[in-house]
Amino acid sequence: MTFTGDEGSFISEEDGVTLTGRYQKRDINTNKAVFLGKEHLLKLLEQDGAQGIRFYFGLKADDKLTLVAVAANNEGEDITSLVLNRGFECPDYCAHNSPFRAE
Repeated sequence: MTFTGDEGSFISEEDGVTLTGRYQKRDINTNKAVFLGKEHLLKLLEQDGAQGIRFYFGLKADDKLTLVAVAANNEGEDITSLVLNRGFECPDYCAHNSPFRAE
């Protein structure tokens, strides 16, 4: 399969709320979201051959969910020269008025 950089699709806010709410109600003792800054995401995308970003789910030593992000090329292979993690995690750094934040 060849990756073109146009993978994925946008969904409605309602569908996003359903997906995130289902997860947050299931596991209340982990991170709800991770914020990764624009400049770091752009650095991933600016690497030679990058067609997009792959997000891996990971568990920190305290068993809280985290994200590990790497660029991927047109063959779907990871470009691992830059590996992004250590974003700002919610519940410590949450959007205050987001419909995606379950209480």
